Amino acid sequence: MRFVIASMDTRGGIAPYLALGLGLRRAGHEVRVLAPSDFESMVTDLGLSFAPLSGDVEQAVRGLGAATEGGRLASMRAAGREMGGWIETWTRQALAACEDADIVLGGVGGMVVAGSVAEKLRLPFVVAHLQPVGAPTDRYPGPLFGGTPRILGGPGRRLSHAMAEMGIWMPFRSGVLRARKNVLELDGPLRRDGDGPVLYGFSRHVVPVPLDRRRERLVTGYWFLPSSDGWLPPVGLEAFLAGDRPVVSIGFGSMASEDPARLADLVTGAVRDAGARAVLLSGWGGLAGAQADDLFVADAVPHDWLFPRVGAVVHHGGAGTTGAGLRAGVPNVVVPFTMDQPFWGSRVHALGAGPVPIPRKRLTRATLARALEAALGDPAMRVSAARVGEAIRTEDGVSTAVARLEQLRR
Repeated sequence: MRFVIASMDTRGGIAPYLALGLGLRRAGHEVRVLAPSDFESMVTDLGLSFAPLSGDVEQAVRGLGAATEGGRLASMRAAGREMGGWIETWTRQALAACEDADIVLGGVGGMVVAGSVAEKLRLPFVVAHLQPVGAPTDRYPGPLFGGTPRILGGPGRRLSHAMAEMGIWMPFRSGVLRARKNVLELDGPLRRDGDGPVLYGFSRHVVPVPLDRRRERLVTGYWFLPSSDGWLPPVGLEAFLAGDRPVVSIGFGSMASEDPARLADLVTGAVRDAGARAVLLSGWGGLAGAQADDLFVADAVPHDWLFPRVGAVVHHGGAGTTGAGLRAGVPNVVVPFTMDQPFWGSRVHALGAGPVPIPRKRLTRATLARALEAALGDPAMRVSAARVGEAIRTEDGVSTAVARLEQLRR
């Protein structure tokens, strides 16, 4: 079969779909990845076919600056402004990329750029989410409302799922409607339920999605890219990790900061207050720092290599980074900036695999130091984290997803 995997996201949000694409290719299928143009080398280096979408996601993320630190509403407004004008262009590009496909799949970003195209071409669109979108339950809050107050109970948590659905789609609604009318000559809104099963690329041990008699929901396990056998660590990193005091990894991925140097000073100060050392991953957010005896600075290090080698992981709570952090079996300290990140922070804490998440707005040297002390020194937390990691490592999310996708044309 010929698959088009559509994704409009940052690096961490695209990587799981590339893992899924590799799994489909290994099973003998043709795979084309429809993604922002700045990810071309990331896609083609894996041997996958690439169809570019105009624009530069990294530049856009850096341009958002402090909006990501302003919380969910500020980020949603900024995303709407940044992406709204591009949707018609992306729809035309998706139309060309999907013309010879058998199946199109993707999550929210993929549906924005290619969901209507699949409808126009009368192709099945398989919904493949990295968050529990469209799966209301009273067991945990919706993916945009990780901080739902406990006092609201089950009804409040279920309501937060409906609110999350509205919040996820609202920034793109007007742009998608224009593209449907002007480019595809389609009436009405985008159908968001897709065709066939809904696939969820995370672990049931982390988010137990409820059963639905009306629709198959398959939680496959995480979609992790395979390890790069040829990757070598930067000079000095292995020696740094072998030092006496505990080491933590700190990185906020693509989350831009208004003052990266100040943020770096805050986190490195907290690490020193906690009696630890740190590997500082600068990432897209430009987290600045200088090499020191207790600080090793790198642009990026593969999570599957680094995280099992440190005592704790500090990150922003992106879906992919959270999965990697939990798989490593070490405590995760989540500092959510925006969107679904508070949700993943709440799940980490609910599993006992990390302390209470610290929202970016409330991050101080003292709060982070206390969280690090707990992550490094709480035996129960370390046992819980190890147990979660062991459960995740028994799953093969890519193979499970591929097996289900192969059944769609039988």
